[in-house]
Amino acid sequence: MKIMQVIPYFCFGGAEIMCENLTYALKNAGQEVVVVSLYAERTPIARRMEEAGIRIVYLDKKLGLDLSMVPKLVRVMRQERPDVVHTHLDVIKYATAAARLSRVKKCVHTVHSLADREAEGRIQKTINGAYFRRGWSVPVALTPEVQASVSDFYGLPLARIPVIYNGIDLSRCVPKTTYETGKIVTILHVGRFDVPKNHAGLLEAFRLLRETHPECRLRLVGDGDLRADMETLAKEKGIADAVEFCGMQSNVYPYLHDADIFTLPSIYEGNPMTIIEAMGTGLPIVASRVGGIPDMIHDGESGILVEPEPQSICAGFTRLVEDGALRQRLGETARRQSQTFSAEHMAQDYISCYCK
Repeated sequence: MKIMQVIPYFCFGGAEIMCENLTYALKNAGQEVVVVSLYAERTPIARRMEEAGIRIVYLDKKLGLDLSMVPKLVRVMRQERPDVVHTHLDVIKYATAAARLSRVKKCVHTVHSLADREAEGRIQKTINGAYFRRGWSVPVALTPEVQASVSDFYGLPLARIPVIYNGIDLSRCVPKTTYETGKIVTILHVGRFDVPKNHAGLLEAFRLLRETHPECRLRLVGDGDLRADMETLAKEKGIADAVEFCGMQSNVYPYLHDADIFTLPSIYEGNPMTIIEAMGTGLPIVASRVGGIPDMIHDGESGILVEPEPQSICAGFTRLVEDGALRQRLGETARRQSQTFSAEHMAQDYISCYCK
């Protein structure tokens, strides 16, 4: 089977990492995969994929609505002749139309967040809904909560919306061997600097934590439009000396292994890849009770679920900083449960979806 994955481009984000992991796993499962990036930018993730032997076709999309993408995708699809077109994010409006014109009968679209969050604007909702209701594309939800949101938002029966959890190559994780913290307790966050990731709330929670636990340090891996604002905010809160802005990293696993606590206090999420990476490492996790996170983390069993506001986040941190036995119990359970989110499992589920 030949599968064409279509994505805007490979910036540092959950959808992009998921697409990368799925591409590798599909290839390892004996499928032929070609990837199309609408933008011409060769990012670190794209270069990594090419070094791994993945062929990427780059187009020259302009910013904003660019209807020239449809005929350009038609040309690529007629040349490549895929059996399945798998879309991510907002490329669905171009790629599904191109697939119909190219007589590709099977289209799948991964909904990476709650449906109303992903389909920004009335036009995108109308286009997506028309594709889904006519059977031109099958929406795949990352979690049961995302599935319910797709059903409600587009008026589709749940039976038409399969659920396939994200997966990663768990062999890349470096499992923790000790839960002793030493003199410094390191809290790690991995994610783009964007409003949904709630960096401002995290910095205030960390400020509150430092009032009683000055030994704590916060490491922020990632980049984005709000990074400079958050660096300024850390200085204003008097915690800049304890907050490290690490920038974008092509390999986050050493950072995960060296951390004592992982946190993802987002305002909303789908099925975040960083949670899976933290689970595979065996880290104790403090995460928001939003989106698909409660389907991944069981409160008090494999992590601590909190509200995405500073006092609640700080309370979760405090419990883990003060209780080494709890850190170990939650981390070891998370490590065991991470097997549910392997890339191999994800790929087999998608292959089954493609074949139906």
